[in-house]
Amino acid sequence: MELERISVVLRPRVTREAIDLGAAMLRANARAVWSAWFAFTLPVFVLCNAVGLLLDLPWLGWVLVWWLKPLFDRVPLYVLSRAVFDRPPRWRETLRGQAQWSWRSTIAGLTWLRIDSNRALRLPLDLLEGATRQQRSARWKVLRRRIVGDVSLLTYGCLQFELVVFLSFWLFALLLIPHEWQPESLAQVIRGDMPGIRPLWIVLGAGVAYLAMSAIEPLYVACGFALYLNRRTQLEAWDIDLAFRRMRTRIEALGKLLGVVLLCAGLLPALHAQTPAPPTGKVVTSSVDKIFGAPASASEQRFADSAAPVYRDPRFGGEHTVRSWQLKHPWKSGPQQTSPQFPALGLWLSAIFKGLLWLLLAGVLVTLGWFAWRWRGRWLGEPEAPAVASSSSLLPSESDELPLPDDLAQATRALWQSQHRREALALLYRGCVEHTTQLLQLPPSKDATEADWLRRADGMADTVRAQRVIAIVRTWQFAAYAGRYPDDATIEQLLQGWPAQPGAIA
Repeated sequence: MELERISVVLRPRVTREAIDLGAAMLRANARAVWSAWFAFTLPVFVLCNAVGLLLDLPWLGWVLVWWLKPLFDRVPLYVLSRAVFDRPPRWRETLRGQAQWSWRSTIAGLTWLRIDSNRALRLPLDLLEGATRQQRSARWKVLRRRIVGDVSLLTYGCLQFELVVFLSFWLFALLLIPHEWQPESLAQVIRGDMPGIRPLWIVLGAGVAYLAMSAIEPLYVACGFALYLNRRTQLEAWDIDLAFRRMRTRIEALGKLLGVVLLCAGLLPALHAQTPAPPTGKVVTSSVDKIFGAPASASEQRFADSAAPVYRDPRFGGEHTVRSWQLKHPWKSGPQQTSPQFPALGLWLSAIFKGLLWLLLAGVLVTLGWFAWRWRGRWLGEPEAPAVASSSSLLPSESDELPLPDDLAQATRALWQSQHRREALALLYRGCVEHTTQLLQLPPSKDATEADWLRRADGMADTVRAQRVIAIVRTWQFAAYAGRYPDDATIEQLLQGWPAQPGAIA
């Protein structure tokens, strides 16, 4: 590896600082990364969704694009691994460079390692080092040490960010949709017939998921690559290696300068001599080979030969963990230790508190089970048993089976004057719905909502009757959902003419 050409400041960093370094690397090479990303992943996305539509399985494209993430991760890693040496490739070069890397690790990432939470750290090890399987296994045990938890948190954090971006788009789109055009409720969407959803909406959801993945996945790969560089810097002391290399360069330049100075000093007496004479002294030159006593090219071999016995020493490379209990705030300083005066009391108290905690846990589990049994019907979408409705509380959904009174206006007025305002408006709303259905010659429908009747009223040819239907529906909505009831004068206006009086002219 050409460490002299690396553009990243190599030094040991903490995990969070290394993740910030990955985000900075991605920002510096954003154009190269995302141009190659879309050039590689967009055709695959279109192909996967086309296959899903041809097989009449629209959700298949969504699943395939998510499953191929380890394949897509090769693209940003290729760009960033070249960009750290001040050579960010173009997207055509990135696509051609995928053939240079082995596909075995990618096949493993798409099969038995697909749900590996350490994929961001494993990817540079498999693709950049090019080691054998045994060497990769040994290096992975060392590389993942102490940071495996942080890499897993990075995976789950990026997955949550991707989910947030996906849901934010739909929530923002939902805010822009008028209330009359919104679906009846999320519960009906969740409990509804999922195969009945149009394939166009599934493909649109897959597109939004693809854009969310395109925004977060390169960041995930960049942070994993930065953790890989930081871990190798900690293990192999790259920062010290670079310092020694810079020192060697300075010594080489100083040796050349010293040789020139000594050569000039040796020739100076000869220039001042009266008669030419052969030089009696030898010109002393200095170089890196003479300073270190061996050719510079053999330094690495000498270091390896010297380090081999050290590596074979069983005391080298091991980790030892020693655990001991100490008082946080000792009362007496000194090596003497005092035994507790009442050891049995401490044992009894610990057993009592342990039993209380187990009882508390059992109570919580029983309470959760009771709530789950109590609300199982609502979670599973089972219809609840209809309650027995009294004559003074007839809502539209509860009084559909009862016939309308002959004089709708008089029955509504009687309920209103007897302080049953909600029941009166419910009766007027149901009568308006039935008379509007007869007027428009529509089939009876129990699933139509207030928004449906508002849309149907807009399509009525008689504008006066349409305005009456809208007024009655709006009045019922304000009363049923907001608790805002009209005054007596407004009720009298609604009870005049059609539909409260079906035979009257609107």
